[in-house]
Amino acid sequence: MSEPRRSPDRERLLAAVERVRGVATAHAEASERQRTLAPAVVDALRSSGLFAIAAPRALGGAEGDPLTQLEVFEAMARADASAGWSLMISALLAAMAGGTLPDEGAREVFAGPFPTFAGLQVPCGVARRVAGGYALEGRWAFGSGVRHARWVFTCAIAAPEGGAPPAGPPEMISFAIPREQVVIEDTWDVAGLRGTGSEHYRIEGAFVPEALTCPFPAAPQRRGGALYSLPFLALTAAGHVGFALGVARRALDEIAALAPRRVKMWPQLALGSHAAFHMDLGRAEAKLAAARAYAFDALGRMWDRARAGEALSIDDWSAIRLVQTHVTEVAAEVAGFAYRAGGGGALYAESPLQRCFRDIHAATQHIAASDDAYEFAGRARLGLAELHPMLAPRPPARGAG
Repeated sequence: MSEPRRSPDRERLLAAVERVRGVATAHAEASERQRTLAPAVVDALRSSGLFAIAAPRALGGAEGDPLTQLEVFEAMARADASAGWSLMISALLAAMAGGTLPDEGAREVFAGPFPTFAGLQVPCGVARRVAGGYALEGRWAFGSGVRHARWVFTCAIAAPEGGAPPAGPPEMISFAIPREQVVIEDTWDVAGLRGTGSEHYRIEGAFVPEALTCPFPAAPQRRGGALYSLPFLALTAAGHVGFALGVARRALDEIAALAPRRVKMWPQLALGSHAAFHMDLGRAEAKLAAARAYAFDALGRMWDRARAGEALSIDDWSAIRLVQTHVTEVAAEVAGFAYRAGGGGALYAESPLQRCFRDIHAATQHIAASDDAYEFAGRARLGLAELHPMLAPRPPARGAG
């Protein structure tokens, strides 16, 4: 395990969040109204260097370890959920593209100032092979941050050549395409995470050179350290966990600040004077702290495996899937408690409590937090689980780029 467990850039990255925090908080309502991250927040994130947290050092990234990523995404989501989500999506797509694109494509994508990314890694499009690359078309949902992205990193099914039906599962490919070649649809009118601009987007027969493509989900590692040996769903786990912890922590911050000032109608006493509230707040603190400790344990064991060059076992996969779902559920429960305790005032749009409640419940709908993680864990415990293709290990690393 020659690679350090914790990133040497941890303190610098957390300090960068502190510099962005005030901007993100001040513009949170503007992001909600505009249904995309406010330009001032995008500019602050760009200048902070945080978009580069998870990308390979060879491409200008910080190559932050999963535990550092968790802390950074948690801190950003605590400031503002939409800023935290947008940062997380762009940074993790940069990690995927940076770790797996061919050298020529990586040089193009990461040339100049560090790029921002959007894109859904679900094969909603079709790619037809043409001379030198592919003609790509399709329509994808949930393009978080697409309005401020420089590149879209997305996924499609490769059409069989010659029109013959595939002999096995369809081939899936990831594509990096300049944002200018993408049509954005105005569809993001939603209950939660309104400030993320997670619009539908279309690609209409755009040509994508071979150098801007890689297999999905098990692309070979082309550069970087142990982080990029992690399979797709393991590589993204710290982002979803950190986001959920940050939103729940913000909800508890807000209700703790409100409690001394909020007078309950019937007893005519401040919420902060009620023993029942003290007990509920204590329980919420314990639940969130326990979920956080579980996250560091599960993701830490995953990272130690990667650093040792070991493949993830079924038990590892059970923990990785469980921790994402469980932490998100606990965060939703904690935010729900804080929202209810906030009373009628929490209904208003200016209340951060209602925003935390909506934003974390939006995150519960993400595939990363699917409750079939519990079924997978139960089957694994009984020795019945099998690896899904999305959990497949990457081929061995193929040198540095």
